[in-house]
Amino acid sequence: MDNPGHLQNRAGGRLFVYGTLRKGFRSHGLLLRCRPRFLGKGHVCGELYDFGEYPGAAEGKSEWARVEGELYWLPRAEVAFKVLDSFEGYDHTRPALDGFERKETIVSMANGDEIRAWIYWLSRKRASGHRIPSGNYAQHPKWVPRI
Repeated sequence: MDNPGHLQNRAGGRLFVYGTLRKGFRSHGLLLRCRPRFLGKGHVCGELYDFGEYPGAAEGKSEWARVEGELYWLPRAEVAFKVLDSFEGYDHTRPALDGFERKETIVSMANGDEIRAWIYWLSRKRASGHRIPSGNYAQHPKWVPRI
């Protein structure tokens, strides 16, 4: 099975999370059921939006627009992504119709490494979302920590 050491050139079982799946947030327990291994903090190019109960990230090109988050390795990625895709409302047979789509992206790690990983991007911008300028959901005043 894959391990993080030889997955530098493809997403494999790595997942970048930026919202309620992050440590300390209400949905992190779902991620923990997938037995992830924390690989570190990092960011991706994009913009973060608040939709009330959860955030969403829109893919961006500018390195100045960043979404902060955490990178995990999922040892049983195929099984884990079935669970996580369902949670995120993503159906790979109809990606453009759902609110999120799972795509590969480049994560810039705190140590300077760039690593390919999966992320759940907004499949389209929603008019009801409010931009989170910091790009960090943990610093957003509306976030609710896990109790």
